[in-house]
Amino acid sequence: MLIVQKMYIKEFLKALAVVGLGISLVFSIIGLIDKIDEFMPHKPALRLLLEYTVLTIPKYFHYLMAMSTLLTSLLIFSMAINRKEIVIIKAASGRMKRILLPFLGIGLALTLLGFGLEEIVIPATSKRIRSIRNQITEKKKEVTYKDGTLYMRGKDGSIVRISFFLPDQNISKDVSIFSFDGGALKERIDAATAEWAGSAWKLKNVTVYDMSNGKVINRSEMPYPNIESPKIFKEDLWAPEEMNIIELINYQHRLAEAGFKNIKLIVDISSRLSYPLINFFMLLLGISLAVGGEHKALQKILHRKAASSHSGAIAAGLGLLISLIYWLGYSVFLSLGYTGAIHPAVAPWVMPLAFAGISVYLYSQIPE
Repeated sequence: MLIVQKMYIKEFLKALAVVGLGISLVFSIIGLIDKIDEFMPHKPALRLLLEYTVLTIPKYFHYLMAMSTLLTSLLIFSMAINRKEIVIIKAASGRMKRILLPFLGIGLALTLLGFGLEEIVIPATSKRIRSIRNQITEKKKEVTYKDGTLYMRGKDGSIVRISFFLPDQNISKDVSIFSFDGGALKERIDAATAEWAGSAWKLKNVTVYDMSNGKVINRSEMPYPNIESPKIFKEDLWAPEEMNIIELINYQHRLAEAGFKNIKLIVDISSRLSYPLINFFMLLLGISLAVGGEHKALQKILHRKAASSHSGAIAAGLGLLISLIYWLGYSVFLSLGYTGAIHPAVAPWVMPLAFAGISVYLYSQIPE
């Protein structure tokens, strides 16, 4: 590897760590401040507050990695242009794409890092964050969630098992309620579905097994007031960020087999694949905008000042503007996917593919 390549790689990685982790830390502190009113009445230990703050950094770093990559690549290569280093490299017959080749590997590494964060690190830290929040607020866990199934105790001491719960519709599927008397099973109630009626659950397609009298009773529907409200479920239900993509896919398949189609879940699964890929193309875009040759007007704006302070500010502003456009577009298409206006599996790919096409084209125009 050439000395100049090592120099740029070192500068890029150092700047990326400072920008990405620095901004993520700021957001983590802001997140803690936002929770202060909830935490302080319980007088939490400083150790728990620090752990809470540190554990939120990976989530913010993952969300901000694309912006940080774009900003860093623009800054590093814009300053190299202003120092005339790129001119010197070309004068010495240096081939720009050969010099930039290691950055393609860095872009792939950042994409893999994004996958690793969202599939391994963030689910683990999100569960721990929930545990810390419950520990600070002294909230008892009322619902156990495992492999998409909810287990809880009813108000009358019964054991309730719910195979599926759709929080956006307040509907439960495949509900079983087990009532005991002195340790012996007294009654079992099975319901195909349960809907929240405002003050109690309404069970539908019900079969009641009366163990004490040996009777089986079928009912089309019946109210059941001894299951907690959906609010309890939602508080203890795993969020998508607490699951890896395999768990999300398995849950989605179970919902489909039960006759439910959760469009939001399909969008979330597709976004798990699309979101990390933008890190590679943002790096490509930043390099291309800084040293490319087909966007002359942009080059004049980006490098109109010889002073590195001016070029750095311009590059940062440009990076923030492009990142804002990407995030707004990405959010809009996700919303369209959630509403079904666009196929839910396609919606998360529109902006990444659009930016991929632009970045690949601009990179191909970099003059040798």
